[in-house]
Amino acid sequence: AIISGILGYLIAKARYQTKEKSYEINPILRKPGNIYNKPFILGQPRPSGKDNLKQIEGIDADMENKLNTLGIFHYEQISKWSEKNIEWISEYFSLEDKVKEENWISQAKELMKK
Repeated sequence: AIISGILGYLIAKARYQTKEKSYEINPILRKPGNIYNKPFILGQPRPSGKDNLKQIEGIDADMENKLNTLGIFHYEQISKWSEKNIEWISEYFSLEDKVKEENWISQAKELMKK
């Protein structure tokens, strides 16, 4: 009887033990920058699948992953970036002038034609 009481207590304690909640700040809000200059993002890639952003010179696997995490999956999204969008992305990822120097937008436009 004592053993079953102890077992019941341990099972109940394990079952109703509350998990610690962890809260994480949205990565878009972690860094400074005017949120209105943020480029168009998607919650997930289109049903046809995401584009291989590594085809753009200057985007490696790590940068592609960061862009995907942000919600940028397709050449079309990059091809439509304005000057303000470029500034926002450059500041957000600490890229300085890399986007302009490596012509990400014109490369994305060319890749869309293929």
